[in-house]
Amino acid sequence: MLTLYHYDRSTAAQRVRLGLEEKKIDWVSEIVDTAMGDATKRPDGFHKLNPKGLIPLLVHDGFALPESTLILEYLEEAFPDHFTLTPKSPQDRARMRLWMRRIEDGIHVASRTIGVCIVNRFIYKEADKLKLSEYYAKMRDETRKNNDQINTELGLESPLLKPSVIAFKNLFKDMNEQLSKTPWLAGENYSIADISLVVYLTRMTSFQMAPLWKDFTYLQNWFEKIKARDAYKRAVDDWGDVTEQRRRENGIEAYPILEQYWHGK
Repeated sequence: MLTLYHYDRSTAAQRVRLGLEEKKIDWVSEIVDTAMGDATKRPDGFHKLNPKGLIPLLVHDGFALPESTLILEYLEEAFPDHFTLTPKSPQDRARMRLWMRRIEDGIHVASRTIGVCIVNRFIYKEADKLKLSEYYAKMRDETRKNNDQINTELGLESPLLKPSVIAFKNLFKDMNEQLSKTPWLAGENYSIADISLVVYLTRMTSFQMAPLWKDFTYLQNWFEKIKARDAYKRAVDDWGDVTEQRRRENGIEAYPILEQYWHGK
């Protein structure tokens, strides 16, 4: 029995759902939306399962595992008879892990910075003040808390926004270069490296940022290939995004500034 604590639009949750759907593993859904400025959305005792209080969290026969990239690797080892998402050669496995390392090396923080500056700051400012205060009080990740507060207050003027946009420009450029040589990030085979990073194309596209990388044709073709997979439809499309309209409207409004940052201005 697998239970996944998650919510619709979380990039980290999307990559775990992609892994589960690609491997065709049955799982039970538990919705815990940790992004709306309301700590009451976390069930009682959730911090005992994940001290950070974040999703996704996978529970497999009583074993609780946070961190999306660790969950993907765990699924590969726990369900070896299902569709494999790990390359066979040691070199390709190393390449796979190097790509996944980019997430922990700052790209996930950059993704959240962009999201808060464009959209979540409005959600937080509209939230009940007492609930928002409790939300921050229960946020165990101090870096996440401090960044959120800066980005909520300053929005598009946040000093953290420009380097976050540049971080994605560099990531997408590197991905495009690799994909000009191989069909997938780790080589000839679709892997959890592709699953781990495609969610950021989904996220940044939802902010109407896609024109920024219009010249990265290999990256765009790779994205279209993954979006055409049945697992993507089940893991991403079918879950939707309750903030879709807001992302589109706020993204259009923010685009001129993001474009300047993308070009180093």
